[in-house]
Amino acid sequence: MGSILSRWWWGGDPDETSPVSGLTLREIYAVQSTWPAVYGDAGKYGMELFVRLFRADPETKTFFKAIRNLSEEQLTKSYQFKAHAINLMSAINLAVVNLKQPEVVIAMMDKLGESHEKRKVTPKHFDETKDVFVGILRNDLKLNAHQIKAWGSFVDFIYKHIFARLS
Repeated sequence: MGSILSRWWWGGDPDETSPVSGLTLREIYAVQSTWPAVYGDAGKYGMELFVRLFRADPETKTFFKAIRNLSEEQLTKSYQFKAHAINLMSAINLAVVNLKQPEVVIAMMDKLGESHEKRKVTPKHFDETKDVFVGILRNDLKLNAHQIKAWGSFVDFIYKHIFARLS
């Protein structure tokens, strides 16, 4: 009986891995249920992500012509760059919201990969961004190990399709 109720509650086997996304329903739930804490203050966390990324890997700052010569203090006051940070958070939001439609997420990530390929962004830069992002989730938002693992799986899924477009 518990198994039937569980399948009804989850809309299927909660531990079955999607052949498209590689995520389980439990992982999708973990990502979607923790995301509002970040996206609720998208400007703050988006800027924090970039500031920490630029500290961890200063080379990444060179991809942004408008801010490459700004100090960290000037950067945090730049409305133009804050808008870019919010755009990044909005792209993540669209992927998170559509996780139960992984083909839609793939199409979005293909476009994102194409736009970053033109700027010569490499998988190394994305991997550094993942490390910083997961650090924010772990240290600032205090997510548990299961939630962190789910976010890692989510990022791996979207990166797979972004990386396919990078040369």
